[in-house]
Amino acid sequence: MGDLFKNKFFIIMLALVCALTLSSIILNLAGYGAVVSDITNAVLSPFGYFADIVRESLSGFSAYFTEFNRMKDEIEDLKEKLAAAEALNEDTRILREQNDMLMSYFELKREHVEYGLQPAKVIATDPGNYITSLTINKGSFHYIKKDMPVISAVGADYVIIGYIGEVGITSSKIVPFIRTNESVGAYIKRSEYLGVVEGDFELEKKGLCRLAFLPQEAVVETGDRIYSSGSGGLYPDNLYIGEVVDVEYDPYSRTMTGIIKPAVDFTDIKDVMVVLKHERRFY
Repeated sequence: MGDLFKNKFFIIMLALVCALTLSSIILNLAGYGAVVSDITNAVLSPFGYFADIVRESLSGFSAYFTEFNRMKDEIEDLKEKLAAAEALNEDTRILREQNDMLMSYFELKREHVEYGLQPAKVIATDPGNYITSLTINKGSFHYIKKDMPVISAVGADYVIIGYIGEVGITSSKIVPFIRTNESVGAYIKRSEYLGVVEGDFELEKKGLCRLAFLPQEAVVETGDRIYSSGSGGLYPDNLYIGEVVDVEYDPYSRTMTGIIKPAVDFTDIKDVMVVLKHERRFY
């Protein structure tokens, strides 16, 4: 307690309070109470103003956090609604794809009553920079055999995917027709010139193949659509193969070769149809 009274600041403040108190008493006794009140208000008003600012700031600060929490809750609610909408859209997309596949399946069955078709889903692809095989969820249990052709639907076209290379009980592997050393009897839709679509090692890595062995008088142009001819016995005829995206001329054979972009993206195939039976032509 003795140390407190030795503090100079405390002594000065105590003396100032005593002086103000004594002055107030004297002025009140002398009839100058209004002056005392004005002085008091003048002294205390800055503190009141400061207190108002602090109170308003605290009120605004509290309102800010209240609004912030409300907006945070709204954002979380919107995120949940967005996730639900995206899930619904994904389910709708899957159902649409399944419906399109079934429609294509029944349409093809109607157009080609001679085909025996087995719908299947691609469940795996070989790892790497390009596709060497596709695995489907159907096998010998579903009457699938080696060398059966595999097709799919792209828009209004039925397209060649490849053929069955390996068969298990409940799964099989498809060899894509663009694989190196694979070939498909084909023709140019515009001119009906016959040729052979074959796989090429360098083109295969780019997801392409080529149309070769055309007669010397044949002309192939960029944009030509290429279809299967049915020759060779492996694939049915009139299945869409792809479109010519470039043309090369061979001066030695004096023939033209078309570089073909397949109608199907082999990295994004989901649904296919295995042709269980069709009329084979070996010419």
